[in-house]
Amino acid sequence: MAKTKNLFLIPVLAAATLAIPTGQVAAAVKAQIGPTCTACHQGEANTLWGFLKGGSQGDNSFQVEVGKDVWDLSYDQSTKLAKNLTTLKDLANGKIVMVKYKEEGGKTIATALNYKTPYAFNSPDRTMEIDELMALLKKDPKKANYMLLDVRGISNFEEGHLPGAVAVPNYRFDKYKDRLPKDKNTQLITYCNGYGCGMSPSMFRELTEGLGYKNVKMFSGGTPLWAATSQPLLTEPEFLKYIQDNGKPDSYVLVDLRSPEQAAKEHIPGAVNLPGADIKAVFEALPGDRKARIILYADNMAEAEKAHRALSVNNFTAVSELNGGIAVWKAKGYPVASNSLLKEISYKAQLLPGRISVEDFKAIVQTQPTDKVILDVRRPDERSKKGKVPGTISIPVDTLDWRWSELPTDKEIILHCQDGPRASVAMDVLKEHGIKARYLFATFKWNKDGSYEISAK
Repeated sequence: MAKTKNLFLIPVLAAATLAIPTGQVAAAVKAQIGPTCTACHQGEANTLWGFLKGGSQGDNSFQVEVGKDVWDLSYDQSTKLAKNLTTLKDLANGKIVMVKYKEEGGKTIATALNYKTPYAFNSPDRTMEIDELMALLKKDPKKANYMLLDVRGISNFEEGHLPGAVAVPNYRFDKYKDRLPKDKNTQLITYCNGYGCGMSPSMFRELTEGLGYKNVKMFSGGTPLWAATSQPLLTEPEFLKYIQDNGKPDSYVLVDLRSPEQAAKEHIPGAVNLPGADIKAVFEALPGDRKARIILYADNMAEAEKAHRALSVNNFTAVSELNGGIAVWKAKGYPVASNSLLKEISYKAQLLPGRISVEDFKAIVQTQPTDKVILDVRRPDERSKKGKVPGTISIPVDTLDWRWSELPTDKEIILHCQDGPRASVAMDVLKEHGIKARYLFATFKWNKDGSYEISAK
């Protein structure tokens, strides 16, 4: 783990000789400090440095992985937990932790526990600028030994991501970390929802101090900066299929850029044919609403990218390209049609499937219907410092992969966080487990008295 000022809130005890219990040979003693921690920590008596073992956190027990060894520990009200924690169930799988412990009655009991929080200050030397990233993405990832990591939620990734990116969600890191390269020297670049987004800094720390990757940078501008400079954003077929199945047909515009003959012969259902050979005609045929969601596809990504750029510089702000076009769409087993292209474009701005409006959210808070549960997926410290919505329960989003079973299956779960992205990740988790849910994609402004205002995004 890299050396960081004020890393732990709990003072580290003075170093002591590690004792081996009578009759126990040295080879059988469990490791007490993880391999990546030795860069700036030395082993100390009754102290562990390692990772919380996924899903082991209960009301009175948990496990810590230290190298190849696993420690079973218990805790109670006398255990000094990190600030704002009342239960380890609120701490995410795989968190880097330091635990003080004692042996008593044949049990290993935690006397104190702390964990690494995201960086409070993002040093510029940890970041990569957009021109550097654009130059890097022109190179072959295997030859140049790099990987671009989208650390947002899976649904965010499928909706629109940077070319060549791999989804490794920060708030579900323990579930997706096997997608990372084995070579610790691989150049890793993380990105999320732009300046102020905390997911990239959190992931940076996990990758460097936790897993020992030596060459990590953050593209801090994220998707907003990338899109603002007319660079391509790719939509996965899964997202298009999802909104086809769960949304309304006039909530997006699907454009087949190929020739009329090609498009008529075989096309994605719901597409309108606007040949990319005349990009001005494409522009003129689209809705007047420049925020309209437009998804383009062609026989090759270069043609779709050319149209994307032309529309972006003409102020269309929600344009993306279907990754792999109709070929990948078909390869995933999704349906195609013939001679049923739309004759005209019909578009109306609407919420994405799965989202709830601010007005409907407020109504649920006001009436507290018995068939719904409002779930706050923020961190415990946010609830204690900023305030909470009346009638809500709390499960932090990065613990939801194993705590989802605490929720009722016969009620609709209404999700919220501070700005929406974490609620979106929570929606991903609940959707995987067949739990009915909607999420609020909006920003909260908390007042000193605990009251709040919500503004739609």
